[in-house]
Amino acid sequence: MTEVTRPPARTGRRAPYANGERKRAELVDAAFAVFAEKGFQHLSIRQIAEEIGTSHTALLHHFGGKDALLEAVLVHREEREGPWRRTLLQEKGLLETVPEVMRHNAGIRGVIQLDATLRAEAVRPDHPAHAFILRRDQEIIASLRSEFEREIGAGRVAPHLDPAILARQTASLIEGVQLAWLYDESVDMAAAARHFLQLLSVPA
Repeated sequence: MTEVTRPPARTGRRAPYANGERKRAELVDAAFAVFAEKGFQHLSIRQIAEEIGTSHTALLHHFGGKDALLEAVLVHREEREGPWRRTLLQEKGLLETVPEVMRHNAGIRGVIQLDATLRAEAVRPDHPAHAFILRRDQEIIASLRSEFEREIGAGRVAPHLDPAILARQTASLIEGVQLAWLYDESVDMAAAARHFLQLLSVPA
């Protein structure tokens, strides 16, 4: 008779880990909403916990401190938004992607508000998000420059234009229009982006 080999019995050790990860994700989502509404710099870990509806000891247990919680929120945002933007860029190209992203951003006010709030607070080099935002901006500028070089090479953007300057102008336009929209939601962010990019385009 062939001996039947039974799978090892479950120890149940993974359940607490999975539960811990789930709880951590829930806290990151809640902190994201708090930071978007109230900022970060002037909130203590106890105040953040109170806004979230948990204890400060729970936040310390999962993140170790306020700065690590902010980093988790920023990483979570990029993990959620980044793949979609990259796919859109590959499928539609830069000239169509930027207005589409702006249209999408009009539906996620909390995200845009968090970004604008952190940008204002993190100007100071000692702010925990300063290095993160600086690095992300550098990556965005580099990506935009690469995409403009591709658009120029494909004959869709005027060849006499400098892709490095275009990258900086486009990034500044996005941030400025989004800030204006936070004050006045009648601002059509997608239309503003589309009009600017049309000025750069070579007529078909």
